[in-house]
Amino acid sequence: MSVTRPPGWRQAVVACALLAVVALLSGLSGGLARLGLPVPVMPAPVHGALMVCGFFGTLIALERAVALGRLAGLGAPLLAGIGGLLAWSPSLLPLAQACWALAAAGLVALYVHAGVSRAWSPHLMVELCGAACWLGGALLWAMGGDLAATTRGWVAFLVLTIAGERRELTQLVRLPALARSLFIAAVALLIAGAVDPASLALWPGCALLALWLLRWDIAPRAWRAAGWPGHTALCLTVGYLWLLVGALLGLYGEFHPGPLAATGLHAVLLGFVFAMVFGHAPIVLPALLRLRPVYDPRARWPLWLLALSLALRIAGAGLGRHDALMLAGGLHAAAILLFAALMLRAVRAAKPAPAMS
Repeated sequence: MSVTRPPGWRQAVVACALLAVVALLSGLSGGLARLGLPVPVMPAPVHGALMVCGFFGTLIALERAVALGRLAGLGAPLLAGIGGLLAWSPSLLPLAQACWALAAAGLVALYVHAGVSRAWSPHLMVELCGAACWLGGALLWAMGGDLAATTRGWVAFLVLTIAGERRELTQLVRLPALARSLFIAAVALLIAGAVDPASLALWPGCALLALWLLRWDIAPRAWRAAGWPGHTALCLTVGYLWLLVGALLGLYGEFHPGPLAATGLHAVLLGFVFAMVFGHAPIVLPALLRLRPVYDPRARWPLWLLALSLALRIAGAGLGRHDALMLAGGLHAAAILLFAALMLRAVRAAKPAPAMS
C-alpha cells in the first residue's frame, strides 16, 4: 500500500539532503586545511563537529523522519543542516551549537514517538541512547565544554545508532544467550564511556561490539553475494574490522598519548562509519528518492581507497611523517567524493523504486 506524503514533503527532504552535502564538503575542506593542504574555499573552523552534527546528524535524523512520514519530523534534520551552514562563521558558532542541540533533542523525540506510537524494542532503545549521547555532547559543548571532551559522546552516538540498526536485522534470528548478553555489555560500555570519559570504557565497548558484529551479524557471511547485497555486506564487514582497529588504537592512545592517539578516532569515524555509509547508501536512496540505483561494481573502489588512506594515515602518524598524513587526508576526501560520484551516476540510471508501504 502506497503512502501519501504531505504537501512539501519532497522539497523538504531534498533540502535536508542538500544541507547534508554542504556540511560534508565543509567538513572535508576543514580536515584538509588542518593538514596544511590548500582548499578552494575558506574552511569552517570546526571540521569534526561539521562531520558528526552537520553531516551524520542530518542523515540519521532524515532517515528517522522519513520512516515516520510526517512533515514535522523533518525539523530535526533541517536544524542539523542549518547548524552546518551557521558553523562557517565563528561569530555564528553559538547559533550553530544551539541548532545542533535542538536537532539532537528532535532526534530523541523522534525515537520516543516511534516507541510510544508503535512498539519499544531493544534496537530502538539502543538508537535512543545514541541520540541521547549526541544531545549530551551538544549541550556540553554549547555550555562551554571542551570540544574534545564532547567527542566521546558523539562517537557513542554514531556507534550506538549503527549497532541498533544492525541489531534490528538480527531480531528474527535466534541468538544464544551469550550473544545477547555480550551485546548488552557492549552497549553499556559505550554509554559509560560517553557519560564518564575518565572511565576509558568507550574503546573496550567499541572493541566488544566489533567482535560481536563480526561473529553474529549477517554481513560477514554474505559479502560474496552478487550486486548491491554483496556490496553492502562487504562494506559492513570491512567497517567492523576498522571499528576493532580503531578501538585498539584508541585504547593504546589512552595510555600512550601521541600522534597515534588520534588515529583511533579516525579509524572509527572514517573507516567504520563511512563504510556504513558506503554500504547503506543503495538501501537508503530508494526510500529517500523513490529510485533504485543501478548496480555498479566500481562502487567498491572507494572502500578500498579509503582503507588504503587510513592505513597510510596510521603509518604516517606512527613514523612522524607529515607528508604521509597530508597524502592520506587527500585520499580520504577522494574516496568519499568518488563514492558520491559513482552513486550519482547509479541514481541517474535508476529505475523507480516500488511504492513504500
